[in-house]
This record gives sequence, C-alpha cells and structure tokens, in this order.
Amino acid sequence: MAERDASDLPPIPRSRTGRVPKWVMDEALGRRVEAAPWRGPTSPIQPDWWQPAKPRRGRTLLGLLLILSLTVGGSLAVNYFGAVPTAELGPTDAPPPGYEERATALGTPPPVPALPEGTGYQFMAHAEETRGPVTWSPCRPIHYVVREANQPAQGAALIGQAIAITGAATGLRFISDGTTDEGPAGEREAYQPDRYGDRWAPVLIAWATPSEVADFAGDVAGEAGPIRITMSSGGTTYVSGTVYLDPAKFSRALTDYGPEQARALVLHELGHLVGLAHVTDPNAMMFPELDPDVTGYSLGDQAGLAALGRGPCQPQA
Repeated sequence: MAERDASDLPPIPRSRTGRVPKWVMDEALGRRVEAAPWRGPTSPIQPDWWQPAKPRRGRTLLGLLLILSLTVGGSLAVNYFGAVPTAELGPTDAPPPGYEERATALGTPPPVPALPEGTGYQFMAHAEETRGPVTWSPCRPIHYVVREANQPAQGAALIGQAIAITGAATGLRFISDGTTDEGPAGEREAYQPDRYGDRWAPVLIAWATPSEVADFAGDVAGEAGPIRITMSSGGTTYVSGTVYLDPAKFSRALTDYGPEQARALVLHELGHLVGLAHVTDPNAMMFPELDPDVTGYSLGDQAGLAALGRGPCQPQA
C-alpha cells in the first residue's frame, strides 16, 4: 500500500460554519466487561447519537479477563468500531499486583466546576459496582514509550506538551520510559515481560503508516485507548493502552494551521486514553470532528478529566 504524503490530504475546514468533515477525528470504543468484546460502545447506556460503524477484526486475548477498551482517533469526523470477544487468561499472563502502587494519589486534579456526566463530557466505561467511571489508579504513575519511526517535525515536542496538559487536568502522573521499537498491532498485549519487565506494559505511542494501521489510508488520523482488567475483587481499572498517530495528517494540520491545532489531535487521543468518550458539544476537545478553533480542553472536558483523576487506588492491579 502506498504511503500518503501530507500534500495529498484534503484541507481542514477553517471554521464550524459550513464545516465539511474531511478526516476522521476518532472512533471511540470500549465495551462492558461482562460482554468481554474488544471494541464497541463503552457505556452500558449508549448515547442517543451513537451509531456503530466499521466492525473490526481482532484476536481473542488469553489471561486475566483483560478488556481492550481501545478508541480510535484521527483528524476530522468520527465513527465507531465493533468488538471482538476476549477470554480468561492463565495466572502467568499478568504481573504481580501493586507494582509502584502508593497508599495515596500521586497528584490531584485542579479545582474545576463539578458537572454531571453528559454535561460536556462522557466516560468511556463505567464500573458495575459503583456506576462511576473506570479509571487509572492515581496512586501509581502511567508509564509510556514512544516509537519514533516516521515521527514528523515537532512531533516529540507536541506529544510532550499534550501529555503535560492531560496530566495537569487529571492529576495523573505520566513518566516517559524513552523509546521503543515496538510497532502497532491489531491486538497489543498488556503484559510483555520479555520487552518491558514484570509489570504492565507502558502505554505505546507510535507514529504509524497506512501499511501498519489500515484506517490511516482513509480519513482516520489516529487510534488510541486504554486497556482495562477485571481484578479478583471484581473491580475494573485501566493498566495500559495505545496511541497511534498518522504522521501525514498530523503534518498537514501543523502546516495548514500551526502547532496548537496539531497538538489538538494528540489531546483528543489522550482524552480517550485516560477514559473520556465522545461528546456532542462542538466546543469540546472530545467532539468527534477537529475544529481549528478548538485547541484546548473545554470546561466539560476538564470536569470529566478531573473526575477520572479522582479514582481509587488499585493495589490489586
């Protein structure tokens, strides 16, 4: 499959007036734990505007009831992927619990107006026992690695900025583990002891081509989302994830509009990584179409991100 140059891509709409979506901003995914699929709507109650599209293939996982709640992100419109079942894993398919877990949160989200879910934000997944959101443990850092192959100009700097912004909005602590040669996979294993040691694999951020992520040959500019597990207590938590970005579409956004608009693509995907789904508010970062006028998290986004940063510690994970 021929790779696409940024000059081959359609232009980005310049405003919300008469917006004509050109690229797919993202495809929010996830699924209820008991349904045990790979991709699909996350919330047990689907929003009225949700419509499934583009079913995907995937493989069955073997291990701790890992639920891949991957979302897909890109550049200017949005659809949703289907799901693939998962299966139970053996006891050797997960690391010892509690790696780097502290007794208290490593950080706290900033004070923002408390808004109910559905008011500018939507969670990707809900815990059955509490009906609150599934979250990362705030009591351990979120490690990440970057595959630098195909990385465009300013890519590293804008990823770093987006991670800092998302970390500040959630209070979650992100730690870079440097670079990796691991590339995108249709199903990424959340536990890779040979590569990353006896812990959950760090979040993988990779600049990917259409030959690696087929959707990038069309109007999708990125794929991102968390991986969750069900613990012995019955609770669920996120432990790893992926962020795949199309370097050609990123470069086009950078060239046509500038670094804040290119960074918005990353911010949108990181919103999914920490647990936010799409919303219908066109002024929100989690709206499924990229708008050049929206370059930062809205008040609704911030309320949802703050709530995701107030999750419980997870020593069993």
